[in-house]
Amino acid sequence: MLNKNLSRIFAVSLAAILGCFSGASFGGKLDPSVKVETKIDKAAATAQKRINQLAEKTLDLNAEYKSTLTQIEQFKAYNLRLEKSIKNQEEEMESLQQQMNTIDETERGLLPLMDEMIDRLENFINLDVPFNKETRLENISSLRDTMIRADVSTSEKYRMILGLYTDEIRYGQEVKVYSGSMPINGVDRVVDFLQFGRTALMFATRGDNMQAGIWNKESKEWSPLSSDQGKAVRKAIKDIELKAKKLIVVPVATPEK
Repeated sequence: MLNKNLSRIFAVSLAAILGCFSGASFGGKLDPSVKVETKIDKAAATAQKRINQLAEKTLDLNAEYKSTLTQIEQFKAYNLRLEKSIKNQEEEMESLQQQMNTIDETERGLLPLMDEMIDRLENFINLDVPFNKETRLENISSLRDTMIRADVSTSEKYRMILGLYTDEIRYGQEVKVYSGSMPINGVDRVVDFLQFGRTALMFATRGDNMQAGIWNKESKEWSPLSSDQGKAVRKAIKDIELKAKKLIVVPVATPEK
């Protein structure tokens, strides 16, 4: 459209220039008019070239402007999503902080409870049938050391306490033989213990001059067994060690009247 208007302008200008020259003039020399027309054509070509350059630059600027508007809209959309994400994270952090506060309150109530559980278990072991008593009390002592460690979580400490409780339940269902030592008549002697859960705990010395005893739950002390009862205990110990599939007969302490 711009090119057409420019052409019209050039045509009108050319007509005016030509009108300035009368018939006499045209009858004379034609060289000046040709030179004028040539100059006009060159000027028009130069102007058209400039116009084309400006048009192309305008189109480039227009495209760049539209691209910038598109980027702005994209940034707006991204910022909106980012604001929502930040808000969601802030809400989640607040929720986690509330949960941590609740956990702290729970731990403050749980720690004294765990200490009480350990105390009760220790008292139970001291009052229980004394099978592997030293090892069981060492486990309690080790657990108390763990309770004051900052690098062990509260949940792990609680799991360890439950583990000892589970072990004590299992001990009450075991039938086993284990060796140890105990003072007999003022002399430490190697003995074999025979444990039937928490029902009975007996021992028999090794070698000559065998002596045997059974734990008396009422008096909380060892009661001596007769020679025949000691032989029965020794035989039972041997059968259990050999995993013999036979009836095991051993003496059982009865409550004193």
